[in-house]
Amino acid sequence: MGKLVKSNLNTHNAKQFVESITEAANSIYYMYVGKHTGFPDDNNPPTANNSDESSFYEQYRNMIYGKHITDSDIKHMVNKNAWTTGTVYTQYDNNNGSLQTSPFFASVEEANGNFSVFKCLYNNKDSASTDSPTKTETAANDDIYITTADKYQWKYMYELTAAEHTKFSTTDKIPLVIDTAVTSNAVAGAIDVVNVNSGGSRYNSVANGVVKDAAVGGNNLIIELESLVSANVTIDQTDANTSGTFAVERVDLFDKTSNITANTANNVANGIIVSANSTVIKVVDIAGNFFGQTGNVVVKGQTSGATALISSVASDTSTLSSNTDFYKGSTFYISSGAGAGQAKTISEYIVTGSARRVLITNAFATSIDTTSLFEITPRVVIAGDGSGAEGRALINTANFSVDTIQMTNRGSGYTFASAQVLGNTGIVENGTTAQANNANVVPIIGPKGGHGSDVINELYADTVGVSVDFANSENGTIPAQNDFRTVGILKDPLYSNVVLTIADTTLNTDGTTGSGTSFTAGSVVTQGSNDTHGSATGVIAARAAGTINLTNVYGQFVSSGGAAGMRIVNNANVLANTVTANVTAIKTSDKTNSNFTTFDQRLRLTGFANASQVAFSTDETIKQDSTDANGAIHFINTSSGSVMSITNKKGNFLASDTVSGTYYYVRGQTSGGVGYFTDTAGPDIVPNSGEVMYVENISPITRSDSQTERVKVMIKF
Repeated sequence: MGKLVKSNLNTHNAKQFVESITEAANSIYYMYVGKHTGFPDDNNPPTANNSDESSFYEQYRNMIYGKHITDSDIKHMVNKNAWTTGTVYTQYDNNNGSLQTSPFFASVEEANGNFSVFKCLYNNKDSASTDSPTKTETAANDDIYITTADKYQWKYMYELTAAEHTKFSTTDKIPLVIDTAVTSNAVAGAIDVVNVNSGGSRYNSVANGVVKDAAVGGNNLIIELESLVSANVTIDQTDANTSGTFAVERVDLFDKTSNITANTANNVANGIIVSANSTVIKVVDIAGNFFGQTGNVVVKGQTSGATALISSVASDTSTLSSNTDFYKGSTFYISSGAGAGQAKTISEYIVTGSARRVLITNAFATSIDTTSLFEITPRVVIAGDGSGAEGRALINTANFSVDTIQMTNRGSGYTFASAQVLGNTGIVENGTTAQANNANVVPIIGPKGGHGSDVINELYADTVGVSVDFANSENGTIPAQNDFRTVGILKDPLYSNVVLTIADTTLNTDGTTGSGTSFTAGSVVTQGSNDTHGSATGVIAARAAGTINLTNVYGQFVSSGGAAGMRIVNNANVLANTVTANVTAIKTSDKTNSNFTTFDQRLRLTGFANASQVAFSTDETIKQDSTDANGAIHFINTSSGSVMSITNKKGNFLASDTVSGTYYYVRGQTSGGVGYFTDTAGPDIVPNSGEVMYVENISPITRSDSQTERVKVMIKF
């Protein structure tokens, strides 16, 4: 029995993890670093394993410090797929079950340093992409998506700032952000592409030209047409004396001088550019001797001033048929000028003497006029359970087969569809004009909700990136010495020693004023949640008039700010008084600037004194003579008091009492140094509390008080 675990289960799990961090009332995660002592081979760190010893107990023993993971530190990640010329990108297809492992979207660095991501909707029949899409060519609510010079069709999905890209990107992943304009403009069941599997033949009902009369006799359903001389001009700007970018503008052909410049005194021909790229310009309304001109002329734009040599000129002029109803049922499309981009079905094609007219089904929403250029092409008829999808067939006039399908209306609501290309052949068979309808074309239906409606699922964002910056000592709350070679993620640890400074203590039963000593030792204090913070709890370990000390703190206490809902509550004895108070300040350790943003997980042996002439060594093991308690030296701080900080603590150290003369010595197991300490502080987190969610061993990273370490981890679901 075949089973399928769909990719959206993976993205669902990724979403749940992200939401557990970004939603206020959810879990709290910390990025931590650890293990300052070496691996057997630091250049080839061992792979972390899932044993309880390796992935939990050892992590806590080796943990050095950590930092809270905030909303700005987490993103969904997708494959980078940096756009590269010459790459054949996979086009989206609702029948393709291998999209996830294919390059069906690309990221592009924009001119402003930002990065945009585009989904490939059409790849020009598996051709290589040679022209990069850019966001400046489109917008989130475009009905017609980007079609680049290489005939690729792209859908803009979202844009990253340069800062977001730098913070999260890796060699093969980039972050994903949601563009609400894209999601809100997605169209469910739209048809953006119709694939041409085979082009058929005898699609002869094609023509182009200019509107001569947009409303014959005042009737805007009857339009008189005339042919328009036009050409496709291949240009060459490799010579140093040619340059610039042609636009939609009037263009002149001039004699070429000896130094490859335009002899403006001799105008050979002129016309109007209706489309242009770096290699080809399409020119219409031609006057003068335009054809056959190549090596002896320079083409120059009247507005842009761009100049180029001409490699070749190919006529694109068509002659309107003299047969009545030859174009009946075809698409009448306004390609440029007034009303450009609109399409109507031709109800009748009327030939009266030299006049050529079409009757359309209904009037154009945007009026056309004599500046409007038209194209007549076979009509694409789409059938299915949706509505509104319309297209036209672009014909290869070398063999009159269907080359590509251009959607003039994407429609909506389709879950299945078929398509047919209808056009007149002009061939009479058995007294009837034969219709060409033998092209094999297949509509491609967008994903559920439409392209851009659910970018996370559409781009298979089943990886979550977490990127946390450790900026020097984080205002004195974490160490900036030694090194580390393990990074990990810790969920919902408990803080071990939190001091709340309180004010406005009230006994709610009788409304009398209390103090810190009104709280009950050993009982639980709670603080409610608001839009930005979840609730917090802790057990009262000590009390004073203006402070209470808490241990086993779950969540993060915040300053009350005078808000009634954020006062701390202690109702240890419900029959007596419920005690409440405002929180005015918070410390999470012995350090002046400590807070819930960071933690220091080292055991700090304070009042440390070296009782020998031998210096201790960083990373060496120390052992206490009387208890056999031991640990690894991380750093000895002599600049502000004397503190030896250790990790990998095993056993219970005893502090010396210099007043009574009771000393408990520790000895360096490598250096032979001897010393003692008079008190301890830390670790800030209750050992072995919370869950270790992620572990990665890396080559050592050396810390410094003058630099920031950015730790990135990629978690694939």
